[in-house]
Amino acid sequence: MKQRKKNPVLIIFLITVFLVFLFAAIQLGIIFFRYYKEDSAYDKLEAFANTGKETPLQENDTYVSPIDFTSLAELNPDVIGWIYFETMDINYPIVQGEDNDFYLHHGFYKEENNSGCIFMDTESSPDFSSENSFIYGHNMKNQSMFARLNQYAEESFFQENKTFVIYTPTSMMRYEIYSCYPARLDLDSFTYRFDTQDEYAKWMETVKGRSLYETGVTPDASEKTVTLMTCTPKGSNYRFLVHGRLME
Repeated sequence: MKQRKKNPVLIIFLITVFLVFLFAAIQLGIIFFRYYKEDSAYDKLEAFANTGKETPLQENDTYVSPIDFTSLAELNPDVIGWIYFETMDINYPIVQGEDNDFYLHHGFYKEENNSGCIFMDTESSPDFSSENSFIYGHNMKNQSMFARLNQYAEESFFQENKTFVIYTPTSMMRYEIYSCYPARLDLDSFTYRFDTQDEYAKWMETVKGRSLYETGVTPDASEKTVTLMTCTPKGSNYRFLVHGRLME
């Protein structure tokens, strides 16, 4: 009986397909391992935080932060606060570096890290006393860091996640979200310094008007704002912004 001859072209094709698949699988594995390693580093930091379990202050009580900032500062003296969303998985330390580039590519331990760190703009006051404090975070594919902020494009998501908390060594500050939208980098949404209170009030009115939907919250110029920022699928010339006013 005659044996069918093996087609060398087919064999080469199958080997090539297998090698391409193997290469893609290895690259995907590397990416997932990197995400796991980077997330694990931040998971360990949560041991220093007792977020959401602070004891209400009584008259004449001294504020005691639920975050162990003393231990965190020993690991990284750049730490200035901790951001916490009670209804979704954003629970990270906030740092402020000497520039706005370092923590884009380095983690809390100052190691090279593609997830970077949640960090405050160098032009903002580290005690959150600026009229508008900017806080940056990456939009990671595994939904870590500030990736979930893009979900505020949907009003239904906002309805379930209306506030966030920032802890500092001396205070707990709750912010009520009043505007969410993707913004071009050339817009005045990125203003952080205002010459007068009237100028600040006009800016608040402007950015509220840019919201994708009505939040039902009208900020006042006597209230401080924190603006959370991350990348957005709209492109490199846009950022997704979430503006929150200080409630307490």
